Amino acid sequence: MCLSTLTGKYQRRGHNLENLDDLRKTRDELNETVKALKKARDGLRDSGRKNIISLSGVQKFAKGIREGTEAQRELSRLEWKMQTSPLEKEEEKRLMVKIRVLETKVAAQKRTQRLQDNVIKNRQEADELHMKIQEVAARSQAHHEEIVKLGEVFQALRTKADEQKKILDEVRARSAEIRQRFFSMRTITAVAERKAQMEKEKAHKQSLRKEAQRKLSQGGRVSLEELEALYGDDE
Repeated sequence: MCLSTLTGKYQRRGHNLENLDDLRKTRDELNETVKALKKARDGLRDSGRKNIISLSGVQKFAKGIREGTEAQRELSRLEWKMQTSPLEKEEEKRLMVKIRVLETKVAAQKRTQRLQDNVIKNRQEADELHMKIQEVAARSQAHHEEIVKLGEVFQALRTKADEQKKILDEVRARSAEIRQRFFSMRTITAVAERKAQMEKEKAHKQSLRKEAQRKLSQGGRVSLEELEALYGDDE
């Protein structure tokens, strides 16, 4: 396997590791969001339960009363009568008692309505939060499953990378050995070539020397190169 292929695999391994860290971070953030949403939902449910308890208590006082608008209308009529009509003391006292009863019932009815509205609102908000919790929890679970899968892939890549690193180390060691042999062979070749060149030059000089001796013995003319070979120092 070539070095570029191994390098590419190591780069992909690093990329997968970054993705794994990002997924873990996102999953943890989603889990924190789920915790916060659950806390808010539980708070709304607790508030709703308290409102229901309060509503039950108020309904005991408001039980059997007419609609709030009718009670308010009757209360307004009696108050107007108290202000505009001459009344006997006993009649006035009777109307005052009736007005107080109506005021209590109207106030109870209004409070009942407010509590009912709050209960409905709390339930709706709690249901919305519960749906949001399920949505975020599903996203967190999806991220967790992806983390598990990516973790398995990363583990496989790490095992494969370790094997490939071992192969790469062996290839490098073999390459270093071959390179050393090459340098050794080149050195041996250079020495052999140098020796062969020296032998060739020596043989050539001996040939020139013999030729010079032959010419001198015959009274012939000797060249400068032949003279150098004849009288020069042997290496």
